[in-house]
Amino acid sequence: MLLASINVQEKEYMQVEINGVWDVNNFDGLSNGLYRLLASYKEDGLLILFDLAENLSLQKPVAVSLEEFLDGIERKDIKPSSFTLPFYLLSSEGDIPSEHIKRRDDQFELIEELVNEPYFLFEVAVSQRCKIIPAHARRKGTYVQKLYRILNQYWRYGQDVNGLLPAYKNSGGPGEPRLAGLKKRGAPIQLSTPGMSAASGKNASEEDKKKFLKAIKKYALKGRSMAISHVYNKMLNEFYANEILQAEKDARSPLVPSLRSFRYWVKKLIPQSEFIKKSTSSGDFDRNKRGLRGSTIDHAEVPGSYFELDATVLDVHIVSEFNRNHVIGRPTLYYVIDKVSRMIVGLHVSMEYASWRAGRQVLVNSFSSKKDFCARYGIDIKEEDWPCRHIPQRLLCDRGEFICKDAEERAVPLIGHLSFAPPYRAEKKGVVEHRFHILNESLIHELMGTTRGIKYIRGDKDPRMDAALTLKEVTQMIIEDVLIQNSKTLDALAAQTTLLIESQLRPTPLNYWNVHFKKHLHSLNKANEAEIRARLLPVEYVSMTSKGIRLNDDMYYECDRPEFEDWKTIARNYGRSKMEALIDSDNSSFIFVRLQPLEGFTRCRLMQRSSIFEERHKADILYFKDWKKLEGVRPQVSTRTVEAHARRKSIVEAAKQEVQELPKLSKKSDKIKGMKDRRREYVSNARVEEKIDYDDYVTSADNSVSRISEERKEKVISILKRKKDSDK
Repeated sequence: MLLASINVQEKEYMQVEINGVWDVNNFDGLSNGLYRLLASYKEDGLLILFDLAENLSLQKPVAVSLEEFLDGIERKDIKPSSFTLPFYLLSSEGDIPSEHIKRRDDQFELIEELVNEPYFLFEVAVSQRCKIIPAHARRKGTYVQKLYRILNQYWRYGQDVNGLLPAYKNSGGPGEPRLAGLKKRGAPIQLSTPGMSAASGKNASEEDKKKFLKAIKKYALKGRSMAISHVYNKMLNEFYANEILQAEKDARSPLVPSLRSFRYWVKKLIPQSEFIKKSTSSGDFDRNKRGLRGSTIDHAEVPGSYFELDATVLDVHIVSEFNRNHVIGRPTLYYVIDKVSRMIVGLHVSMEYASWRAGRQVLVNSFSSKKDFCARYGIDIKEEDWPCRHIPQRLLCDRGEFICKDAEERAVPLIGHLSFAPPYRAEKKGVVEHRFHILNESLIHELMGTTRGIKYIRGDKDPRMDAALTLKEVTQMIIEDVLIQNSKTLDALAAQTTLLIESQLRPTPLNYWNVHFKKHLHSLNKANEAEIRARLLPVEYVSMTSKGIRLNDDMYYECDRPEFEDWKTIARNYGRSKMEALIDSDNSSFIFVRLQPLEGFTRCRLMQRSSIFEERHKADILYFKDWKKLEGVRPQVSTRTVEAHARRKSIVEAAKQEVQELPKLSKKSDKIKGMKDRRREYVSNARVEEKIDYDDYVTSADNSVSRISEERKEKVISILKRKKDSDK
C-alpha cells in the first residue's frame, strides 16, 4: 500500500510504503539492523519505525526524520529488505484451528481501538511516558505489559491480525534433542502370552551415538550399498562384544541399543543427502539418485536441433534366413531420436556389435527416405507417414561409435557438431534409453526366443531353443512398432509448444515434427542420398568382369549405362579392372559404384544370377560364406560312394579274370580285326531283342485294354429312345 510520495528540497522523487522492511545502517539514533515502517506523518516530517531485532524485552516504536531517512536511501546506507514470517502464520483462514482464531480475536479486541486511532503511533513514539496505553488498560480491565506484548507482536508481524496467532506449533522445541532418563523411551513390545515378558531395552546414550557414527562411517559410507541391519550387526560385534558375552554368561538380555533406535539415530546424526551420496558409487548416484536439474529439452528448442544416438543388444535370439535351425545370436539395435519431438528418425538392426561400422549405417538410414526402406520389408507407407530424412544441427552419441579417426573425419563435416556422453551416464541420453524400454515392453519381450532381460539360470529353459524369427522379420516388426510410437500421444509434448493447440492436433511426435516443419521452425538440413553414403560409408573395391560388377564369387551387379556391355567385353578380353564402391550392409540388392575415375557414384542393382541374395542383410551373406567354407572342407565320401567303389572294383576284377581265361593273342590286329562287323552284328541283335520285348508289351497292353472295354460294356445300361411321330 502506497504511503507517501514526497519531494523534499527538490530531491529525487521517492516512495516509502507502510509495513516495508528496511536495512538501516549508519543512522543517527538507531542501531544497525532491520526496521519495519509502521506509519508516516508527512505534515510533521516524521516516519515511525519498529526494530525487528530478536529481543525478549518489550520495545517502543521510534520516530525518525523523513528527510534524513531519504538521505540515507540516497547514500545507500538504508536499503529495502525483507522479513520472513514464521511458518505458522502462513496459513489460510480455513486451516487455522478454531481455538487459535478465538485467541487471536480476543487479543485483537484489546488493541483494536488503539491501532485504529490515526495518531496513536505518533504519540507512542514521541512521548517518553505515553498515557494512552495505561488509560486503555484500565478501561479493558487488563494490565499495561499485556497490551505492550500484544502490540509488539502486532507491529513485528506487519500490523496484521494474523500476527496475533499463538505460536503453539513451536511448543515443545520440535527438532531439538532431549536428554533421556532411566526409563526406556518408545512403545514397549506387546505380548499376548501370559507369563512371558520382554526385556526393557536401553536408551541410546551419547556414548552410543558416537559408536553409531563410527559404525556408519566404517561400514556404510564406503561408496557401496549395505543394509542398515547388516551395519547394525557389525557394530554389535565390534563395539558391544563384551556386553553380549557377559549377558550370555548371566543368562540375561544384553543391554544394547535396538535396531529401531539405531535406524532412528542414523537419520538424526547424518544428513540424509550425505548418507545417500556416500552409500553408493558416484556413477550410480548421478544416474539414479541425484535430484533432477531440468528437462530433456532445456538446450534444444526445435526439431533437428538435437538428435540422440544409442545402441542396445535386443533381448531376443534370432535364426538364419537360410536355415531356421541355426541360431545366430542376439542382434544389435540402433536408434536415432529427435530430442525435442521424441520422433524416432532412424533405426538399424544388425549382428554387428556397437561400433562405427554399425553406427554409420543408422546415420545413413536417418538421413535417407523411409518409404523405400519400409518397402524392402513389405511395409507400404507414404512419405508423410515417416518424413525423416534430414541432417541435425547436433548429434549426441557415445564415444564407442565415434572413437575412431575415420568416424570424426566423415561424420563431423556432414553433421557439424558431435557431443559425446560421459561413460556410464545413460541418463544423459534419457530419451533414447526410454524408447528402448518401451520397445522391450511393447514388442521384444513377447517374441519367440526372448530372454526378457533376465540372465539365464541353470535349469531354466534355454530361450535359444525357442528362437524362430529371422533378422528381417524382427526388423519388420520393429519398423511397425516405430510407426506406432511416432503416432502415439505423449502428454509431455503438449506443454512444449502452442502450435499443436492452434492447429488442433494431438500431441504426437509425428504431429509435433510436421507442424514445426510447416512453420519453418526447425534446424534440419537435407542432403542427397548418394552424397550421404559417399561421406559415411567406407570405400570398398569391386571389379568389372565379363559377367558384370563382381563383389564376390556369388554376387554380381549391373547398371543401366549404355556402355556397360562394352565394359564387360573389354574386361573379358583385357582383364578385370578395379572400381570404388559404397556397400550398404543392410541391403545387398544394390551398391554405389564409381564406374569412371572422374565421376560420382552410380547405383547398381543385383543381377538375376545372384537373385538369391536379393534384400539380404550382410549377416545372412556372411552365414552363406561360412556355410560354403564348411561344405568345401567336408569330405566328399559317403556310404553310396564307398559301395559304388566296391562294386566297380569287383566288376573290374571279374572282367580281368575272364580275360585271363581266354587264349592270349600275340598281335594287336588279331584283337581289333573285324571290329565294325562285330559292332553291326551287336546292334542288330539288340534291335531284335528290343522288338520282341516291345511286341510282348503291346500284346499284353491290347489284351488289358480289351478286357477293360468288355467290362465297361457289360455295365452300360441303354436308354430306350422315344418313338418319333411319323406324321410330324
